[in-house]
Amino acid sequence: MRFPAPKTEYNLLFLQGFSRHAGYPCTDPYIFHHRRSAVPTNELPAPRKRPRQQRSRALVEAIREACLKILEQEGPDRLTTARIADVAGVNIASLYQYFPNKEAVLADLYEERMAGLLAQTESEFARIHALTDQGVEATLAAIIDLEATLLLQLYRMYPDFYLQYQQSLDIRARVNQLTQSLANPSWEDWFPGFLRRHRQQLRAGPIDTMAFIARRSLDASLQSALAERPEALEDPVFRREVLNLLLRYLLK
Repeated sequence: MRFPAPKTEYNLLFLQGFSRHAGYPCTDPYIFHHRRSAVPTNELPAPRKRPRQQRSRALVEAIREACLKILEQEGPDRLTTARIADVAGVNIASLYQYFPNKEAVLADLYEERMAGLLAQTESEFARIHALTDQGVEATLAAIIDLEATLLLQLYRMYPDFYLQYQQSLDIRARVNQLTQSLANPSWEDWFPGFLRRHRQQLRAGPIDTMAFIARRSLDASLQSALAERPEALEDPVFRREVLNLLLRYLLK
């Protein structure tokens, strides 16, 4: 189920309902909602080919590691294919055999980083699931922290590149696809159900509509911060204010 999209719709990462523990027929407790945009974005740069043999896989891994090392130690302005090859200790012709340009190397690095973030995030589910029994505030606070942290990590790798290809690098969409393929509920289904479990804490109102507005409020807050004040994503005061916004809307 999808809600009608406005001209530009931001459905940022939102942790789902830790599935089977919350009474849903699921296998693994991780579902995220994904972001869609009515404005097309650039397609993520692709490598020329994928390595198949162990030696070529080691070469590509060295290229990725060199790219990350340059970003972390020298900064994005120093990132060129020549510099990547130099730091990786490979011939630049070997680099071009697999990547047409530095953007393709960056895209491959981002793919690897997102896979790592998914693995790290999975370890958070049990902790956040435990909070769902405590109530709305504790659960939303943990979700906001997780969302903001993941967005900030991806942004900081290479801000301009991430913002340009943000839709293609949407970790939330990928997790959402995986969880739904495992019969997990979508985020739109889970969040209203979560609110109904805590109906006694909520003000009077239509829960489905309240859930929709709360999601969009969180989405807009995080997306605006990412675009205009990315440093706010790690600010505890900002995170608390986003939480207060949701709580004042939802609770009695």
